[in-house]
Amino acid sequence: MNISRRNFIKAGATGTAALGLSGSLFSKNWFQTAAAKEESKEKLAFTYHTTNCGGRCAFQCTVREGKLVKIVPNNWTDKRFSTVCLKGLSELERIYSPDRLQTPLKRVGERGEGKFVPISWDEALTTIANKLKELKSKHGGDSILFSCSSTVEYGYPFLPSLLGAQFAIESGIDIGLANGLEECIGGQAYGYVQNETSDWVNSRTIIYLGCNILETTLTDSKFFFKAKDAGAKIIVIDPTYTTTASKANQWIGIKPGTDAALLLGMISLILENNWYQQDYLVQNTSAPFLVREDNQQLLKVNDAAEGGEKNPYLVWDTNSGSARPFNAAGVKAQLEGKFTVNGIKVKTVFTSLKENQKQYTVKWASEKTEIPEEIIYGLTSDYATRGPAVLGWGFGGGDKWANSDVTGHAGAILGALTGNIGRVGGSVGNALYHGTSWSAKLGTWELPEQFKATPLQMTTQDFREKPNNVKAVINIGNTLQQHFANLSKTIDWIHTLDFVVTIDPFHNPSVNFSDIVLPASTSFESEYEIKNMQVNRSHVLLSQKVIEPFHKSKSDFQIEKELAAKLGLDQYLPKTPEEYQRARLNSDDPALKGITIEALIKNNGIMRLNVPDEPYRGFMDQKYDTPSTKLELYHEKMAEDHQALPTFDEPGEASSENSLSKKYPLQFSQAHTKYRVHSQFTNAKWINQIDQGPKLEINPKDAKSRGIQNGEIVEVFNDRGSFKAHCKLTEALRPGQIRLYEGWWTKHMVGGNLQNVTNDQFNPRQYKLRYGPVIPYNDTLVEVKKI
Repeated sequence: MNISRRNFIKAGATGTAALGLSGSLFSKNWFQTAAAKEESKEKLAFTYHTTNCGGRCAFQCTVREGKLVKIVPNNWTDKRFSTVCLKGLSELERIYSPDRLQTPLKRVGERGEGKFVPISWDEALTTIANKLKELKSKHGGDSILFSCSSTVEYGYPFLPSLLGAQFAIESGIDIGLANGLEECIGGQAYGYVQNETSDWVNSRTIIYLGCNILETTLTDSKFFFKAKDAGAKIIVIDPTYTTTASKANQWIGIKPGTDAALLLGMISLILENNWYQQDYLVQNTSAPFLVREDNQQLLKVNDAAEGGEKNPYLVWDTNSGSARPFNAAGVKAQLEGKFTVNGIKVKTVFTSLKENQKQYTVKWASEKTEIPEEIIYGLTSDYATRGPAVLGWGFGGGDKWANSDVTGHAGAILGALTGNIGRVGGSVGNALYHGTSWSAKLGTWELPEQFKATPLQMTTQDFREKPNNVKAVINIGNTLQQHFANLSKTIDWIHTLDFVVTIDPFHNPSVNFSDIVLPASTSFESEYEIKNMQVNRSHVLLSQKVIEPFHKSKSDFQIEKELAAKLGLDQYLPKTPEEYQRARLNSDDPALKGITIEALIKNNGIMRLNVPDEPYRGFMDQKYDTPSTKLELYHEKMAEDHQALPTFDEPGEASSENSLSKKYPLQFSQAHTKYRVHSQFTNAKWINQIDQGPKLEINPKDAKSRGIQNGEIVEVFNDRGSFKAHCKLTEALRPGQIRLYEGWWTKHMVGGNLQNVTNDQFNPRQYKLRYGPVIPYNDTLVEVKKI
């Protein structure tokens, strides 16, 4: 039954039953409009949204007789952030959802059956504590893995250290493009753009590469349109005609999995037309560094040691006509050339780049990407010659391919060639979630020296088949469905574990594989007046208690505290969330000066950092977080993989050159949507009135050749498994491509789970990179048939 917001508000004690909701969920008339005499019972509370959509919308919440009845935007110092989207508004219904876990549960059936009996908190926590003690005693702390969803703000910061356990958060996810970019610029966490999105008004060209920002970061849409109004030419490159593409100046369709080919073709055009910034390359990048022709390593003062400022790389100094350290006084580095140094033949990185790029002509790029040559030429000219430019990508598209590191590397080189890194109006990287802004270094809560978490031994997906010591998983969120591809392999692994716990507010798919289930309260609920705090969008945000924990749920803080007590370790934890947040604010960072818990409460939970008013812009000093402090274009550790400079690599699976494509000719993507954040809000019934269930999108040409009509049930399958869903015919997708929005729970599908078919094969070379291998969810071949 559809539940409209109007009917839901009108529903009283009898109305909830009529709507098919459990009567025990609601106190009588909890949502009725209050009469004037009751208005004095209202209170306001201030919090923010903790989902990882990046919006971090701050809320003013109206509470009436202990129930949340209204959510509106809180007032930021920067009024542009005073927003809320449909996901935030839907929390009114979701908090009181029938999918809420109401009490701790114990499994009584087989794992995966979803058969449980209710138990007390004392029994649940005692069972967990005893099992963790046993496992640590027998196998060591590293036999316990905490697997946490990124939406859980209070991510159990103490128990992994107290137990010596391993901790993972989205291991192998959203890091494919960052792997290529960050090897060049140094660490910046998930490869976000260097400049804040509010700087886009200073850009002349903005390219969104597989980045559907108007769906996935709705609250940043104003910056998109302000940039467009200011004269920026906005170009969207995407296989699909997305919402963002519909509002751009130009949409360029591209063959899925060929993003790197396009960027390599653009590099060649920039080199051929001398559109590059020579002075920038000499002064700020490793382009003049010398590469040995015998072993493809960079020439250093001491070749037996790691390179860096203390053991500098060598350049060819035009003043002395010799090889000298790049950072020596008076050195004038030569950008191009081949030389002999102590009998060793060398050439500059820039010369190596030019040679490597000869194979990547515009004609080649056009054939690979199926983009006409003249379009690639115009795109490149716009990017390189119109002024400050942004090359921004997303997480849900080109990132989730086996060859995504090449794309990230090529993107960094494009930014370096055109001087668009460390420049007003420039940037390269992930453009979603307002991930770049002014920040501050928070303090910490110190644990005694003897307590240390075990560093994560491998990407979590590898725990399923590589030798390891993990016997128990504490699953916080829905990671068992959402953080692994190829679900059947995940299920096989789960069955080998000694113990599985899930902690979440909702009965998500991971719950069914658990031995003990703990009902966490939502981000609006707490036993304490102060809940959490974070630095976001150049502000400090404080989360206050809005309502008491619903049913028998407990906050994540309280769960960790009580479980630590069962383990005899609670004396090391803060007594309250407020004590923890005060410790975090105890920092000597000048950006936090004057920001206290009391001041935050007085300001309704929002205070701007003591930072400049203008947008944050990274690397304006041209000092990078790399061994040389330069923007490093050449990755010598990748030389044996032929990726010291970006070299095109076919997709791992979804390529026409793969013989498997004859059996499974369709490429399957999981796309992000404004209606959910990964698998969150899948059960939001107000939203589901608009987004009514999983729809497998397919081009009419592919549907016709398979005898499929719009709305029919189809099966998507490959050698890994299958799932069933209703289909939707759309011209927005290219022939040969199908799509299903990510995150749907198993119970919402006609049959199976979308992760039954997804590709889980890692690219071996990526183990050398900063974040390890990316899970190539979209690099997946399937076939579709009508049921």
